[in-house]
Amino acid sequence: MKKSQRRLGAALCAALLGLSGPALAGKLFLSGGAYEDANTDLFVNGLRKATGRDAGFTPNINSTANCGTNWATTVCPRIAVITAAKDSYATGLDAFQNDIPASSTSALKRGYYNLFQTHGFSPKHITAHVDNYAVHASSSTPEGQANIALIQQADAVWFVGGDQAKIIRSFLTDSGADNALAAALRARWNNGSGNIVIAGDSAGNHALNVRMHAAGVSYGYLYFGADLQDKAVTDWQTLGDTRDGTAALRYLENGSTMKGLGFLPAGLLSDTHFDSRSGRLGRLAAALRHMGVQQGLGVDENTGVLVDTSAQTATVYGANRLLIVDTANASVQAGTYYKVNGLRVSLLTPGDRYTYSSKTVNSSKSAIGSPYYSSYYDSADIFAALETSKSLTRLVDQSPSTNIGSAPVPVYSSGPQYPGASPVIKLRFTRDASTRGYYGGGRYTVDKAKVDIY
Repeated sequence: MKKSQRRLGAALCAALLGLSGPALAGKLFLSGGAYEDANTDLFVNGLRKATGRDAGFTPNINSTANCGTNWATTVCPRIAVITAAKDSYATGLDAFQNDIPASSTSALKRGYYNLFQTHGFSPKHITAHVDNYAVHASSSTPEGQANIALIQQADAVWFVGGDQAKIIRSFLTDSGADNALAAALRARWNNGSGNIVIAGDSAGNHALNVRMHAAGVSYGYLYFGADLQDKAVTDWQTLGDTRDGTAALRYLENGSTMKGLGFLPAGLLSDTHFDSRSGRLGRLAAALRHMGVQQGLGVDENTGVLVDTSAQTATVYGANRLLIVDTANASVQAGTYYKVNGLRVSLLTPGDRYTYSSKTVNSSKSAIGSPYYSSYYDSADIFAALETSKSLTRLVDQSPSTNIGSAPVPVYSSGPQYPGASPVIKLRFTRDASTRGYYGGGRYTVDKAKVDIY
């Protein structure tokens, strides 16, 4: 076979996997939201080292002056902080410049400038927002030119959390094409040298997808049949499913999709706040079905995932977990709501790595031999916080090979309610010959548990 034929064959295989094209240029850092300011594994070991410009020193976590602010001379990674997910330029500027003071119920929360200084970055602010993007994302204005210059110099960009549709409105035109600011970021990404890390937290994570999903809950996504409303950039002000109106159950419980910035490979779909806040396994499984994507990355809170698109790996940093949902061999079952058999779900914790091209899990933890638990674990509310994770980790360290999780019909104190005959949806977690479990340092790794939704 000629070299050109081999290259063509490899390119075709990559395209069929949905992993080809511009999204293979470098590194992405996906944060699941609700990070702790002092999470050095996430910010230093994960994001800072990924830039390849970690300055050779350990930042003083108590200092907000670790790095010089002159990007021409600083030895620190230069990070452009994009606050476009906030309501306005004024709100974004405040979030960048100012800390949230400690109170009787919460600790001090760093503003983005101080946050990144404590972790050894030199931060600068990208000023484009929904109320000024026509000027601040333009190549023909001083404000837009200044933002583009920062993108062209940055070692990393960080899209902050908030409302992902506001990011898209600030970076894409009505037709979904790049505006000048987005084009500058894509030019850095597409040059193939991997010299910029594109990062996103919560809403900023979602915005990096080829197409992102938003709003709703796991039960609603399944109840409404994995049928999301597809929206245009011009619909950015309302991300719920409005097909029955904004006062309807579908609007509150189901979700919608919108074009994203498209830096994550097309064969992957990310979700955030994955299990610490509420169980989003049903939501991600349904979104994968609707968008025809095979692999989902459910990034939990206070956790970061470094996606190296050249090596096709996802490495976990921070405090919690990454759940991976693989639909390749799943079969959809007939029913009035979304039912599916044969999902493969893996759970990774910090230090673990997933190769998404081969779907292999690598863990430094010890393989589980004799099970610790003699009984099964059945969850009465599988989409409650941490119940999915507990069901998975118990599965690989118990004698029985099956756990059942029930998703009861949500009931609300006000507003629209589910019909009285609505089903209790169940999830079956099965350990079979393809499943592996690992444990070490108080953390589990679960490789390829079988999950059915029925």
